[in-house]
Amino acid sequence: MRILLAVVVITLLCSCSSDDSPKQFVYDVGVEFSIKDSQGNDLLNPENENTLNSSEIKLFYVVNGAVEEVYDGNMDYPRNYVIYDYAPVSEYRISVFLNNADTEAQPITYIQWNATDTDTLRSEIYRRNNLVKIKTLWLNNELIWSDEDGTEPYFELVK
Repeated sequence: MRILLAVVVITLLCSCSSDDSPKQFVYDVGVEFSIKDSQGNDLLNPENENTLNSSEIKLFYVVNGAVEEVYDGNMDYPRNYVIYDYAPVSEYRISVFLNNADTEAQPITYIQWNATDTDTLRSEIYRRNNLVKIKTLWLNNELIWSDEDGTEPYFELVK
């Protein structure tokens, strides 16, 4: 009986893992916008006659001094944004995934809404072993958000 108990204990001890590597990775570089006109009409709502044409919206990242259009056909959202119906407040929103190139001290993302309207997002990114998140965010060189605010990075833009 003692031999059987010893075999079971040894087997259990050998099957334990001492892998201390992180089990999770947090990647939080998204910011959300609702886009309205001066009368409060939702410009992301496809039923609105003045809606922004989603095929014209493009993101550009500045990486090592070069401006690069964002497109990866293998991704769920190849242009690194998604427009969706935010049901709790009956509006459409765009979620934009910011440039977080580790070669940039304050990565820049350009949102080209159409051929004549572009906004600039500059961010400070907090990076650790298993965490990448927005720390501070500027829109057209105006500070609009900090993680110290205790709020989510959401903004209403008037176009």
